[in-house]
Amino acid sequence: MAETYTGLRWRLIDGLIAAGRVLRPGRIAKAQPYLLLLPAVLLVSFLAVGLLWLGWLSIHAYDTFLMQAGKISAEQYALLFEPPSGPFYQQTLLRTLALSLTVTAGAVLLGLPVAYVIIRTPSRALRVALLVLLLVPFLMGEIVRTFAWYLILANRGAVGWVASLFGIEDGGLLGTPIGVFVGMMQVSTPLATLLIMPAMRRIDPNLERAAATLGASPARIWANVIVPLSWPGIVAAIIVVLLLNIAEYDMPAILGLGRLPFVANVIGDIYRLQQNLYLGSAFSLLLLVVSTLLVVVPGLLFLGWLRFRRARRAAA
Repeated sequence: MAETYTGLRWRLIDGLIAAGRVLRPGRIAKAQPYLLLLPAVLLVSFLAVGLLWLGWLSIHAYDTFLMQAGKISAEQYALLFEPPSGPFYQQTLLRTLALSLTVTAGAVLLGLPVAYVIIRTPSRALRVALLVLLLVPFLMGEIVRTFAWYLILANRGAVGWVASLFGIEDGGLLGTPIGVFVGMMQVSTPLATLLIMPAMRRIDPNLERAAATLGASPARIWANVIVPLSWPGIVAAIIVVLLLNIAEYDMPAILGLGRLPFVANVIGDIYRLQQNLYLGSAFSLLLLVVSTLLVVVPGLLFLGWLRFRRARRAAA
């Protein structure tokens, strides 16, 4: 019995020595980047499984009366493009893209000067105060923020009261594209500013002084120095803000009063009211494909334009 116990101990020690040889610090250091990527890979894998499941559901017919799935079919995609329901879904998609692009453009245009002011502010205390004010919209939930704008934009809210001073009785902005635009801008602008700031921080102030010394006006300095050198941050802001705006749900539902639904609102109604997982999956995938193309195609064109400019400069 003692000999068996001793043999087991030596086997355990041999196993620990073998594990130590495999997991020695050098090998762990080499594998560390891959180990750090493992959680992200697992997350993406779960998302990929979900997307595959959506794709599988979207290619099946569905009997809305019996609430039963049918055979493999393109019926759900046909409902998104053919009458009588097709025009509504297409109009919703176009509205989502148009308002999202408009808000993204406005957020980037406002975020550029705000980021510049924060970066170039000499006082550290003032710079911190500006950053805190910039982060205020993120300190409250989306629903709270949306209902705050509801009170401001309502007919009897702050905007309606100001409009009544000029004799405008129905001066509220609820249920209008402007109301939805204003509500979405509150979060999009600070987010765009935060994404632009790192790129703008790397711009040497001496470049601006040199351009001014050579006679460049402030507008030319912005056009030829600040904006070109801020392109990495601008591109990041456009991509992130655009994708978040396309997936917006609360602002169109509350500030739009249900009259201006986004694709996310319609998909939610399809799942919740119609209980049609198959049509909702098809519309979800359509939005995913359109969003991807909206980001990838301009990105490839922009990279091609940059390479063309570099080739021309090298040739000159």
